[in-house]
Amino acid sequence: MAARSDGPACITGGIAEAFYGMPQELRDETLKRLPEDIREGYELFRWNIGQR
Repeated sequence: MAARSDGPACITGGIAEAFYGMPQELRDETLKRLPEDIREGYELFRWNIGQR
């Protein structure tokens, strides 16, 4: 069973990444570990954000 702090920790991590950024090496390593469909969704999201 996951701890009750998992949700807030995930939200906080996302906010911190948006505010501070993420080193490219860490981003690359993280993306390598994601399933293909999730990685494609991430790339589509990043592309859409870049179009604004």
